[in-house]
This record gives sequence, C-alpha cells and structure tokens, in this order.
Amino acid sequence: MNNNQKEVVIVSAARTPIGKHGGYYNHLSAEDLAVLAVKEAIIRSGINLSAIRIDQVIAGMIYIDSLNQQIYLPRNVAMRVAAMFNDTDNLKVAPGKTTLRICGTGFQVLADAFDLLNSDTPGKANCVLSFATENMSQTNLIHQGRRKQDSVWNFEDAPLKDYLLEGFNHNLFKTMMPRTAEEYGTLTGISRKACDGFAYLSHTRAIEAQSKQWNRFTKPGKNDYLKGIFTLETVDNAGNSLSVWRDEGTKSDISLEELKNLRPLVKKDGMVTPGTASQISDGAAAALLMDRKYADKHHIPYLAILKGYQFSTVAPEIMAQGPVPAIRELLKRLKMKLSDVDLFEINEAFAAQYLGVEKELGLPRDLTNVNGGAIAIGHNIAATGLRITTDLIYELKRRNLKTGIASACIGGGQGGAVCVEVI
Repeated sequence: MNNNQKEVVIVSAARTPIGKHGGYYNHLSAEDLAVLAVKEAIIRSGINLSAIRIDQVIAGMIYIDSLNQQIYLPRNVAMRVAAMFNDTDNLKVAPGKTTLRICGTGFQVLADAFDLLNSDTPGKANCVLSFATENMSQTNLIHQGRRKQDSVWNFEDAPLKDYLLEGFNHNLFKTMMPRTAEEYGTLTGISRKACDGFAYLSHTRAIEAQSKQWNRFTKPGKNDYLKGIFTLETVDNAGNSLSVWRDEGTKSDISLEELKNLRPLVKKDGMVTPGTASQISDGAAAALLMDRKYADKHHIPYLAILKGYQFSTVAPEIMAQGPVPAIRELLKRLKMKLSDVDLFEINEAFAAQYLGVEKELGLPRDLTNVNGGAIAIGHNIAATGLRITTDLIYELKRRNLKTGIASACIGGGQGGAVCVEVI
C-alpha cells in the first residue's frame, strides 16, 4: 500500500437470507433481490439520500441475460431504490456499471469501490454503492443458434444448453469446477471421510447460529448472531405471504451417515458429493463505502475499514487452491501475519477445496467459518464474496474482535481475498 492511499470505510452492509433452488425467491428476480439488499444497506447507513451524493453504483452479477433486462441492472436498481426514498437527485443520477469475476464478483464490487475512492482523478468518488446479486433458480435454457448471415431475424439450428451448468465447465482446460476440487483435494491429501466430516460441521455450525439468530420477532440482545441478514417479505409457491429471516438451505436433520452414503460426482471413489459441495442458491448483498475523511466530515458512522484486496491466479485444473496465494499475497502487501487475523471466512465451494486451503495455510478451524459456510447455507455465486464479508464484519463486532479476512476460489484458476478491520 502506498503512503498516499486513502482509507476506505464500509459504512453499512446487509445481505438477504440465502434461498435454495425453487425456494424463498422463486418469484423474485435477481434485480428484485438487489433492490431489497440496497434498500436495507441505505437504511442501516442512516444517510439522507438528498444530502449525501452517491458517486457510483457498482453492480455484480454472473448469469446476466437481456431477456430479463439484467443488462440494465445497476441503473434499474438505483432508480427503484431512489423511488422508495423519494430521492429525486443523488441516487437517480449516479452512473452505474456491472462487474464480473465469476465466484469473486462479490469481492470485485468492493475492489472497484476501493479503487474509485482512492482515485486522484478530477471528480473523484467520495461515496460508492456496491451490490451483488444472483438468482440461480431463474437461469434459463438457452438456444445457442447464431443469427444467419443472410438475415438478422433468422437463426441457425443449434442445441439447447443449460445456462447455469455451462459455466461450471472450463472447456479450454477440459475440467469442471467439482473436478478442480477433486484434483486439489488429492494433491493436498484430503480424504472422503474428512470431507463428509467437514460438511457435517458446516451444517452444525449454521444450525447453531440460526438457533441464536436475531429476527424481527424477537428483541435483539448483545449475543445476537447473523446480524448481516435482514428480514424480507416474499410469497411461497402457493402465493401465501412469507417473512424470511434465515438461510433456507441449512438442514437440521443432516447426519454423517447420510453424507457417507451419497454418490461421488466426479469419480467412483471421489470425495466431491452433493453433500460436500456448495448449494445452488439465490440471494443478494449490498454495501455503502466512503472515503473515511468524507464520512468523518459528514459525521457518518461506519462499520469497518476495508484495508485492501487481492486477486491471484493458480493453475485452472486446481482452481480450488485460489485462496492460498490470494491470502498470502494480501497479508504480505498489508505487512501482516496470519496470526494477526482474528477471524476468517473462506467460501466453501467444496469441502475438499476448503480443507486443502486450510491445510496449506494452517488456518485455525475454530476461527474460520464459525457460523457455517456455503456447504450448509449456499453459494449464490456473484453475491458470495460480499455476503461472506458482511457476515465477517458482523461476527467480528459480535465477538469484539478487530481484523478479518474473507476469501474464495474463483473459476478459471483464481483466488480473491479482502481484509477488513472493524471500528
């Protein structure tokens, strides 16, 4: 970090409960989820939108299609939220863009804000709204026929392809995401038994946290869990009103025996199974970030300092290793040691992936993913980085701790990490 770098603060952060396939959010689009998360982040910030100018809106989403108008995502969300607050000026006129870094998209929206807030160019940003969203349940079956050469409106014959599953394969390297975890787990000496045990632990921790979680029906107390989550209203598949306050995918009746009996996904004796892989999920997260001096000038309190971020690469065939170089390089750049970090959140794309990263880095398991991870609660891909960062900040505050690192492996052979320091 250079000596002229400004401090970037996270004024507020919020995330929806994570829904499972065809569940809570079957009737809500990715844009709808983003609107709810952004609205909550602004409410939590306490700012007056008529008085505080939002200079940029950074959106993150992977499964974008023009059919659902998601190419207009940042502007649509900004305009819809502005209307909710009767804002006629600041948020409505904020320019927006959509960014994408596969599983690291939720970190990228923070990184983009960090860079904008550190810019010395004319008209530099003082306040940036970042959000990331995904509704994997609503991804489409795509006809991939190209337009014919002799007619703009006619198409060649082509097969239908699953828009969701197509992204799970990396054709150039003849691999797929579960296989990268299988390869990495084998390389680092991880066993199927260890993967099943870790998956069980993820559910156990998530269930425990949910049992102590604050929601709209109880009075908050000093030991509240999972306060990054907010309650939202939706409808169930029968059209009945539903108040959602917890992650939907966590299974209270999971057992080790059930996990042991699941069939491997990649090879006959493999360690990646439906129970040791993250769930296909829906949800959104949002954060408001500011130049610290600007926040102080306007007497705006903040949750945490965003100390820095790092994106690194690994061989695509062992994509699952991504957090290892990302965390090492981030620590080096921040002149920190692993022991300086109080809590970690490492996305659980696969148990084999997490366990390999834990082994290589020497992560303390009692300080990592303390409230469960994506195996238990889901991996709403684009939103995950911002989701786990939000959860990390609130857990640090709950425990009266200071420094945390959130990280994830990223398709294509990458890893991403961010470091936060709570105030």
